[in-house]
Amino acid sequence: MPCYCVFSNVDIVKGDMSLLELVQALGSYLASEEAGRRSKGAHVLSDVLTELPESAIPAQATTRLVQFFCARLSDATCVPHVLASISALQQLSSFTDQCSVDVLRALFKEVHVQSFQHSTRSTAYKLLDQIIQSHPQVAKMMGDDTVLGFAQMLDGEKDPRSLMIAFQIIPKLAKLVDIKNNADDIFDVVFCYFPITFKNREGDPSSISPELLKSSLRAAITCSAHFGEMAIKPLVEKTTATSQSVKIDAYETLTAATQTYSPEVFASEMEVLIEQIREDVVMAADEKVVNAALDTLEAVYSVVSPAAPLASSAAGQTPEIDETTTSLDYVLKDAIFQLTAEDVKNSDQVGKLLLAAARSSAYNCNVVSDAVLPIVVERLGSTEVLTLRRELMDVLNYVLSASCDIRRKAECLEADKDNLLNIYRLDASVPLDKEYSFLHITRLKGITLLILMPQFLDKNETSLALQTISRAAIERNEDENVNKEATHLLVQLSQSNPEQVQTTVLPMFFTALCEDMVAVHKIASLLNALGAIGVAASEVLLPILGGLASVITTGSLAFSHYVPTITTIRKMIETAAATTNGDTVCPELMTKVVAPLLSWISESPDTGHQNQHSIVVEIAKATAAVFSKLDTETQGQYLKPVFDRYSAIALDPDNTSDPLCQLLPLYSALVCACTPQTKLPVEDLSRYLSGLASAALKTTSTVHRDVSFEIIAATINKSNAGTRGELAKSVLECADSVGSGVAHILLRHWLARALVNCNDKAGYECVRWLLDQITQGSLYSTEAAEGFNIILGNHDWSVTPATHGVFKLLSKQRFYATVVPEITSNFNSASDDTIKANLLVVLTHSVQHMPKSVLMSGIEDVVPLLLSAIRLTSGSLKAASIRTITMVVLETPDTLKSKVTSSIIPLLIGSLTYSDAANTVQVRQATLDALSLVPEKYAYSVIQGARRDVLRALVKARDDRKRLVRADAVKAYNKWLNFGDV
Repeated sequence: MPCYCVFSNVDIVKGDMSLLELVQALGSYLASEEAGRRSKGAHVLSDVLTELPESAIPAQATTRLVQFFCARLSDATCVPHVLASISALQQLSSFTDQCSVDVLRALFKEVHVQSFQHSTRSTAYKLLDQIIQSHPQVAKMMGDDTVLGFAQMLDGEKDPRSLMIAFQIIPKLAKLVDIKNNADDIFDVVFCYFPITFKNREGDPSSISPELLKSSLRAAITCSAHFGEMAIKPLVEKTTATSQSVKIDAYETLTAATQTYSPEVFASEMEVLIEQIREDVVMAADEKVVNAALDTLEAVYSVVSPAAPLASSAAGQTPEIDETTTSLDYVLKDAIFQLTAEDVKNSDQVGKLLLAAARSSAYNCNVVSDAVLPIVVERLGSTEVLTLRRELMDVLNYVLSASCDIRRKAECLEADKDNLLNIYRLDASVPLDKEYSFLHITRLKGITLLILMPQFLDKNETSLALQTISRAAIERNEDENVNKEATHLLVQLSQSNPEQVQTTVLPMFFTALCEDMVAVHKIASLLNALGAIGVAASEVLLPILGGLASVITTGSLAFSHYVPTITTIRKMIETAAATTNGDTVCPELMTKVVAPLLSWISESPDTGHQNQHSIVVEIAKATAAVFSKLDTETQGQYLKPVFDRYSAIALDPDNTSDPLCQLLPLYSALVCACTPQTKLPVEDLSRYLSGLASAALKTTSTVHRDVSFEIIAATINKSNAGTRGELAKSVLECADSVGSGVAHILLRHWLARALVNCNDKAGYECVRWLLDQITQGSLYSTEAAEGFNIILGNHDWSVTPATHGVFKLLSKQRFYATVVPEITSNFNSASDDTIKANLLVVLTHSVQHMPKSVLMSGIEDVVPLLLSAIRLTSGSLKAASIRTITMVVLETPDTLKSKVTSSIIPLLIGSLTYSDAANTVQVRQATLDALSLVPEKYAYSVIQGARRDVLRALVKARDDRKRLVRADAVKAYNKWLNFGDV
């Protein structure tokens, strides 16, 4: 039979055989009294139809084939293949509406879907779905027959994959057909699945998401208003379930139902539903349940309460409040009872309920505000108890928040404006007593709401309110939470009121920054606040950066605060440059922020301050972030005066005493941040780079030397492939003519960085030269090893992705595959401990910058060297080796299974001793991270022998001199202590 199928396909496509002739040829099979033969015949025909192109099936044959297959649906043996055949025919343009009618009638009449396997049932549902989508008029014309036929198909279905298709059909049916007469039939077969739960099979590509199945069922239950009367009561009953997932599902379904069910349906169960929502919110067992319940409350009130008059009322007006009993009373009565009690209980929960009800509509907002506001105002005026005032103000804040959320001020608020201003006291100072801080935070939130409320405060009142919040963020408070909350509120306000924040808030912060004798911690707090505000609101970013630059360039800021202030400027600039509109904002940042800073530092290059170099480097980082985003033409305009000012200094090795020599990082940042298309203003690029190399090798200034190497590396890296090698060669020839030394070694590292990252073979010549220096035990072998961090490590602006560095695909993979085997081979053959130690340094620098996927390839050969690196190195290198071992434990624990107790754990225990200078804080933290991971990745039987030794070491680590180490030690100790317990 299979060969017959292939032969038939070929012949039909060629025209040597028609489909009808194929059917006739299969007649002995299709008409056989043996079920197996009939099934085979139907199978062949199904396979042929599935594989044939549409052009091979004549239009007149489609109808005859459909009629034939419809007749065959009464034969249960053939049904699976017949359904597949019809599905193939249904995709043809010649499949008419009448074909659809014939198929649906035969499907509903002849096929008992639930008697077949899943694959057949799934095909039946898909066929129905396809016909509904491609021939909707047929489903609509058949009306009740379609609905009842589908209900019959679905009744008893249990497979989640089939249910997914069936649930998605129901909304389509409800949209096409008036299901009023048969709503109960379709509802009964659908709602019986609610709530639906199942676990998907891991690794099964056909598996479906439980959440997707839930949402499909929810859409089916809520797709028609005709389901409302039948669904509302059982859905409300489900909210009382003990299972939190069932509760959430019921609430989310009720929320979705508000879009289709009639208000009268909800009104009948309103009291029971509100009581259950109140219980779930007050009990607050799970935040997800609370949020789902509140969402339902808001959604239900939006359809039940008389918000409809809004549509017919005059524009901008709110309908009058109905004095008769409304559904809001279910919430308001309990809230009023709580607010009038001697001790207000559950104020937060009461406030959340009132907020959900109030923001459901403008009408409801008026009703809630009018009912609650007088009570809260009266009680606040008669009590001085701090806890009670806070609870009342919490509730008031929730009510005010509703007006902000719906962007419509409740009418009663205007009448009580004076009372509200008196409650929140816009001009009150910040209390220093920590006892008042919790009340003050609540007050600040309320003031923020008054500002956000549409057309409530006038301009002067808004300014006064902003000043109050700003003072809370600026002034010292015993409780830091006050400052943090005030900063958070200013961030929120900067997004909605950027102009007023700019004119009122920013001057206060700049004044505070420039005060005499400002504490360092206060400066940090002010800068963090300004940074958060600037990042959150693009409208105030430039004013903040401009203001910070101004206090520096005008000398208003104390010199000791220059570094943190410029660092804040740099971080904000980097964040802005990395956004999607970075190319747009950076030209303005260059003009209004970076350029003034460059002019300022250039006019006073030698301040004699100990942080001078840090200031220059931070400005250089900011410059590179902005300059890299400018277009080629603009970069060229900036470069000409920069080269005029600095190139002579950079090319002269004897100008180390010139103050401008300390500013050379600015020169480097600008040159390195150029695009590859930007032409440097030099006549001969090769001669220029050779001159830089010569000056760098002769100068005694490390700043001059490093800047020259950065420029050389960035320029060569961005050159085209044809000239890159020649430039590198000319630089090396110049270097070799000058002599040897540490600078000569570093130059090779920088050239390797430029060339290795773009997969240039000359880069590997430099790498091998450096490895030879190490293995031969040269005078500068230690420097050659340490410098490998330059090749692949991060840099602020030279040869980086952000500054247009050229990085070819798989460059790191190639480096790993080329260099690591050489390191391993040289290490194994070396007898000198110094050479071995230097090779381990190279290995550590190499692996710590490798992608995880690259590192895990061939890790077995590297692990012994990493263990030696832990033993022989110190500081950051030792920490890097430990972190690499940790990654191996995390990804492939079996690789280290044989070594974990014999080698790894003893080394880690030794790395916890804080009296050993090699075990820095960084090393000890990395060690504790590794020890914490071991019990998670290995069975108790594997590491039980080391448990006692590890616990003893961790007990000592809990007394470490550093708090962060002690905290990590406690976590690791608890893991090991409980490890192996039943």
